[in-house]
Amino acid sequence: MKETFYKGAAGNLSMHSVTLALAALAVNGVAVASANLPIGTQITAVRIINDALGADTEVTAQVVSRNGDSADLAAFSTVAAGDGVTYIKPHYVGDEGPSDLVVKNTGTGAATGEVVLQIEYRYKGY
Repeated sequence: MKETFYKGAAGNLSMHSVTLALAALAVNGVAVASANLPIGTQITAVRIINDALGADTEVTAQVVSRNGDSADLAAFSTVAAGDGVTYIKPHYVGDEGPSDLVVKNTGTGAATGEVVLQIEYRYKGY
C-alpha cells in the first residue's frame, strides 16, 4: 500500500493494486486480494480490469473485518473481458480492526482467469 498518486491540501489519495489469478473460483468462493488493511484506511473507489472469467460470472470486492463481518464495495460483471471503476460511499476501516480486501464470486458460474483489482484510498488515521 502507500502508492500516493495525488497530494493536495485536503490530503493524499493513494492506490493499491493487486493481480489475482483465479482458478475455477466456485460460486460464493472468496480470494483474498490484500490482508490486514490498517485501521484508519478510507476506501473511496474500486477499479477492475478482468479477463473473461466465464459464463454467468460476477465478482464483488468486499472488505471483511477480523470478526468476519463483510461489506460489499462494488460488483462487476466478468462474463466478458473489460474494465470498470465504481466510486463508492467512503468505507472506513475503524474499530473492527484490520480488515481484508477480498474478491467474492457472486455470479452463478465458476470464475477462471486474471483480475486486477485496484482500490483508491486515503489514510485518515484512527
